[in-house]
Formats: sequence, C-alpha cells, structure tokens
Amino acid sequence: MKHAATEEELARYRRDGYFVRERVFGPSELARLRASVEAVHARVSEAATAEDAGEIERIDGKRYQELLGSLVKWEWHSPSADVRSMEPFLHLDAGLERLVDDPRLWQPVTALTGSERLALFTDKLNFKRPGGAEFPWHQDSPYFAFDCPHVDRLVSLQVYLDDATLENGCLWMVPGSHTHGRLPCFEDQGTLGRLYTDLERALPNASPVPIEAPAGSVIFFNGDVVHGSRSNRTDASRRAFVLTYQPAGFAQFRRPGARPVRAADELTSAGESILPE
Repeated sequence: MKHAATEEELARYRRDGYFVRERVFGPSELARLRASVEAVHARVSEAATAEDAGEIERIDGKRYQELLGSLVKWEWHSPSADVRSMEPFLHLDAGLERLVDDPRLWQPVTALTGSERLALFTDKLNFKRPGGAEFPWHQDSPYFAFDCPHVDRLVSLQVYLDDATLENGCLWMVPGSHTHGRLPCFEDQGTLGRLYTDLERALPNASPVPIEAPAGSVIFFNGDVVHGSRSNRTDASRRAFVLTYQPAGFAQFRRPGARPVRAADELTSAGESILPE
C-alpha cells in the first residue's frame, strides 16, 4: 500500500505511542476542509438557538448539549458561544464524511490495528478559538472502554487544519506512557476528573512533548498514550479533527451501524471523490 506505515514509524509507535506525518494535506485541500468545518460549526450554533434544541447539561460547570446527533461541548468560558468539540460530526457534511476513505489516513492504520480491513469507530471535531482553554492530561481508552470490548485495537489520528504551535495550544504527548496501560485518574475533582490522568501521581518523571507541526499534518496515536493541550494565546483559531479506526465488522461508537472503509475502486465505481468540493 502506497501510504502504509514505514518500519521507522511502526518502531516509534511501539516506543512512544505515536508518530507524525507532516503536510499530508496541501493548501487547497486545507482551504476546503476549513470552510467545511466552519459551516458545520455555524449549523450547530444555529441549531442551539432553535426552540426544540436539547437542554444544556452542566457537568462540573462545563456545558454539554446534544445537537443534530452530536454531543457538543461548548467552550469552557461560560460567556463563549463557540463550540469546543463535537462528537461525532462527519454525518453533518457528506464531503467531510468521505475523509474516512482517504488512504492517506487509513492505510497507515492497518498495521497498527493488525487488520487489513478497517471501519470507523468515532470522529470528533475540535475548535480552539482565541482564548480557548487548555484540555487536561488524559488517555482515550478509559473513555472508549465502556462501549468497546476491543478498545486495545483502536487507533486514532488527529489532523491539524491550522499550523499548531505552543502559542495556539498544540497537542502535547507523553512519549511511552501507553506502555503503562490505564493510568490513575483524579478521584477528588468531580465527575470529569475521573477521565483525566493524574500525571504527577502516575508518571512523576514524565517529560511531555509538544507536537508543533504545520497545517495538514497528521498525528497517529495509541489510545493509552497520555495527551492534552494548552490554551490558545493567539488571535487565530487552531482547528483539528480526530478519526478513530477499528478493525472491520464492528459498529460505530455514537452512530448506528458500521461504517467500513471503502477502497479506491469502490469510490470510483460510485463516482465519488474524497475531499469536499
């Protein structure tokens, strides 16, 4: 496969729990992707003002809302009307939904899951607007494990839609943290604290690494690797989306049925292209 993971990438994944490919998507592709995710943001924001909008749920002071089949997390600063994240989101845009089939995204994952045939497990869209808050240290596996008995065969990737820097809240990783399995979480910080890794207690000698990379770069990572992000101290947005793949034959996380990855010949016969027009 043209885009399969290299031996060097596989070795780094085993050692660190992640690897990065820079500039996978080019400028014209990124322009279309940004326009599409901003359209999704606008659609969700409009739905939030409708009379039949779902009730806002507050957990530890944070705002959550079910809108258009997605769990929306609003920016943690209460006055903000910005979406912080939403899961899932691909079903809201047919062009974005076809990203699941992009071989640049799924082919490197086959060796990591141990399966030549893949399906989508979940998808998530992240916005870090100017002033957007940090996201605490966490592992994804404890969150997924409630609904996924094969959680150890999930692989996630994050696509940067903007240049990611220290100043705008790039992702940070704790290399090698995945080798310790599920790590202790906070037990005295409310409901959400049970999903956040107590890094000082679990790995007191950890050395987190910032993943600064240009727009269009992709980070492939293990569900047990500890990661988080800092606040956005710039006047521009830092946007990204996450796809989590699984071996074929399993249902999605928050959507009905299975969403198998379609190979290039299947897309061609259906007259479809990958990226949104």
